[in-house]
Amino acid sequence: MYKTIMVPQDGSPFAEGALPRAVRLAERTGSDLHLVTVVEPVSSFTSSNWEEATRVWGEVYLENVAERLRGNFPGKVSTPLAEGSPTQALSDEARRVGADLTIMATHGRGTVARAWLGSVADGYSRTHDGPVMLVRPGESGEALPVGRADILIPLDGSDLSEDALGHAVELGERCDSTFHLTRVVPPVPSLASPYLAELVGGAEALLDGARDDAAEYLEAHAERLRRRGLRVTTSVVADQQPAQGILSEASAVGADFIVMATHGHRGFRRALLGSTADKVLRGSTVPLLLHRPTRPAKRAVS
Repeated sequence: MYKTIMVPQDGSPFAEGALPRAVRLAERTGSDLHLVTVVEPVSSFTSSNWEEATRVWGEVYLENVAERLRGNFPGKVSTPLAEGSPTQALSDEARRVGADLTIMATHGRGTVARAWLGSVADGYSRTHDGPVMLVRPGESGEALPVGRADILIPLDGSDLSEDALGHAVELGERCDSTFHLTRVVPPVPSLASPYLAELVGGAEALLDGARDDAAEYLEAHAERLRRRGLRVTTSVVADQQPAQGILSEASAVGADFIVMATHGHRGFRRALLGSTADKVLRGSTVPLLLHRPTRPAKRAVS
């Protein structure tokens, strides 16, 4: 599935918080690890010695990180430096080495390359054409637990979200995962007036119908997966805010990470982290794997 997993580093413990997750997935998928940091060009008014010192520091730092990993990780660990604007440099590096997956922390506060990772994670996720897993380490720099591999996959009936399901299943089969399929439907509006009882009753009937349709839709997907011997649960969540419903369900089922689709069209890239996926990312305490399909989707995810 994956052959090369790229893990950007900026010298901070926050960035290194993505490493345990990357190592675990690399072990499960037989992938190599590609650690990379970016040396940004300095102003012409700055001494050239500063850029060279940063480059040397980066090389030493990455090699030290790699040595720590090699003691417990049997695969190959490479440690290149990239140069240029961090977002573009990482995209170029991912294409150069054919990285199948990028795993990166959502923020960092280190000294290498001026701690660029915090702002780069967002921009890289918007523009990179491959799957990206975003990890939010603990405030003291620890990685999130890696012992479980349960996956929450929100589906909304679109081809786009179902593309993410296929990717999640391929990954989860290698991680002995339990798959939790969920769909969010809006709740009945709260109406206090007694004169609107009939309207409330009609809204409740509509919600019941939406729940039944959603449950049937999820079960159809679940049954196909169960026939392959996979462990699958389904849930329908009533919430006015899809992102909040997804986050609540992830907590309820103890999901190890969430897999969501992102738009595959260039014109939608500004919407990538501007809607539901953005809110899930910013509110989640577990990693979020953003999957962009290789083919255009017929319908868009909200």
